[in-house]
Amino acid sequence: MKSISVKAVISSLMILVFVFLAASGAMLYFGKTGVVLGFARSGLRSAHTLAAVVMCLLALVHFIMNRRQYIAGLRSLAGGKDKSRHT
Repeated sequence: MKSISVKAVISSLMILVFVFLAASGAMLYFGKTGVVLGFARSGLRSAHTLAAVVMCLLALVHFIMNRRQYIAGLRSLAGGKDKSRHT
């Protein structure tokens, strides 16, 4: 049986939270009345804020898990030798 990697779960959660943030942000921006598609504006704003906090935490975990790739990319941009390649 295949095991699910933590990176795949984190990435999938980031995608889901991003979609929610984009949709709720659009509803808050374009919906000028007190109720937006059946959601109370204050409740939607609270859910949007909570999702933003969750996204920040997921992004931090994602960065920590992929720090070696980020560092190798920065070295490559700076013109340094990329130690991640074994050729």
